[in-house]
Amino acid sequence: MRIISTLALALTAALLPAQDFDFKGVPAEYAVTFATTSSRGLKISDSPEAKAFKARIEKLVAGFDKSGQDSKQMQAAIKNATGLDLESSDNRYAGGFSVSKEGSFTGGLIVHGRHDSAKLAAHAGANNVPTLRAGNTKGWKAEELIASLSRELGQAASNFPAPGQDKPDSQEEFGVFDVDNDTLVVAQPKEAARIIGLLKGQGASYALPAAQRSALAATGRPYIVFSVNAAKLPATPELAQSGFVAGLFAMGEKGNEQVMKMNAVFSSKEKAAPMAMQAQGMLAMAPMMLAAAPSKPETVEEKEMKALAGEFLAGIQPVEASGNQVTLTAKWDTLKLYDMMEKIVAIGATKMKEMPAPAVGK
Repeated sequence: MRIISTLALALTAALLPAQDFDFKGVPAEYAVTFATTSSRGLKISDSPEAKAFKARIEKLVAGFDKSGQDSKQMQAAIKNATGLDLESSDNRYAGGFSVSKEGSFTGGLIVHGRHDSAKLAAHAGANNVPTLRAGNTKGWKAEELIASLSRELGQAASNFPAPGQDKPDSQEEFGVFDVDNDTLVVAQPKEAARIIGLLKGQGASYALPAAQRSALAATGRPYIVFSVNAAKLPATPELAQSGFVAGLFAMGEKGNEQVMKMNAVFSSKEKAAPMAMQAQGMLAMAPMMLAAAPSKPETVEEKEMKALAGEFLAGIQPVEASGNQVTLTAKWDTLKLYDMMEKIVAIGATKMKEMPAPAVGK
């Protein structure tokens, strides 16, 4: 019996991450939420095939696009300053946001990733990054902290507008708050304090509705999910007319396939029917839209792109309508999906090489 119970516990530990997304810390009233799981053991990202694919892609873009090199340098800078390895298979993310009638946003990001708190604090101090506090948790101004890591990251941070920053009541700066060696929270201080409280069990965090959990489980081993709760969105006549209640986008891995699920829930079967018809009509028309204009000869590149689009569309299954729900499912063989993506990048690389070099100003 001891052997059986031990085996059962081991199997449970292995299977639970595949079915459970950790939304702990995400406020229940957010309109849009998302979460990822560990990618360890997934063929799409943590396998010899995935590593070989990544190496080939890096080689393809190395000759014309410096961004791949910049990305590696930024990842190295982050790891050196914080101990956080962005490529770790064990990293997980969760978060979301809500939006007011006036258009201002409230939201936050939770990063579950092993890092070195002492190293992070030392780096921030050495670079004079201004501090913030979320309750008893110390943090630093996000833009300044990001800028201290590398010039490229600093430029990206300065060009990215903070949600609601045009609103007088939303001038509070975003911060990066170090909860513990496994958790960082990125949010405005008041919201970060609320998120940290939820992480510590002080209140109820977001949970996927039953209908969405069922759709998520159908992807096999899900690794990313986005959820929308229409009741938390600003009320509009268009939203009321549509009858849209909730939506889900999820990706998962089942055997050798990558499975995508898009599920929409409506207030009634009658509200769901028009959406199902529209979606199915668009799928039926897609192959016709790929047909070449008879008066214009196709280039080799156009033929290749059309063939790739055809392969992609072949993975999309007919729209399912069941009661007040509409579901779109797509399945692609993992290695074929790699092949499609690689061909698209190769075509892009060829186009970039053919483009004339930009004029250098005097």
